[in-house]
Amino acid sequence: MRILMMVALLLGYFQSAVWASPEIRINIPELVLRVYDNGKLVKEYPVALGTSYEKTPVGNYKISSKEQNPTWIPGSGFSDKTPVPPGPDNPLGSRWMEFSPGYGIHGTNKDWDIQYPVSGGCIRMHNADVEELYELVDVGTPVTVTYQTLLLKERNKSVYLTILPDIYNHKDDSKAKVSELFKPYAKKYKLLSNWELPNDQVRHETKIGVAR
Repeated sequence: MRILMMVALLLGYFQSAVWASPEIRINIPELVLRVYDNGKLVKEYPVALGTSYEKTPVGNYKISSKEQNPTWIPGSGFSDKTPVPPGPDNPLGSRWMEFSPGYGIHGTNKDWDIQYPVSGGCIRMHNADVEELYELVDVGTPVTVTYQTLLLKERNKSVYLTILPDIYNHKDDSKAKVSELFKPYAKKYKLLSNWELPNDQVRHETKIGVAR
């Protein structure tokens, strides 16, 4: 019994140590929610985000409230304002974590729409995922939402550019923007000239830099 108690205490200690200072980050075009602790990535979840006409807001926020099995109250865009109680018909799923007035991270009753920009601006997750996240973060946890369609990453002595679909039509993709993003890599890598930005709305990856 004493050994079991010691194991439980150690597990609790290491769990709290791992999640000392969690932070949620979401880059809208990726349709992924990431959890960091002291700057280190510890969890990733697929999400659904706002449509091009009901955008997920960009900015720095904090979780302001949490609720298990929430009741959904239809907003101004719905003619029927009847509240929907917890259950299989509730579009908020099993958990709600508000980060801005009227916007939250929540579950869903439509699992098939995860990883699509189909929400009214909120961040939808699979219910199993949002239930796990709910236990890992508290009121006050920072939530950072960005919109970046151009991402650079070092791999195999090269720099690769990932180009994500511009779902909100920001039209901020250009070779000049890539050159600006490449500056921190310029001492180690040479920027190639024989690459082009695609014109379609499909995720692309291309090598743009090689080691000097």
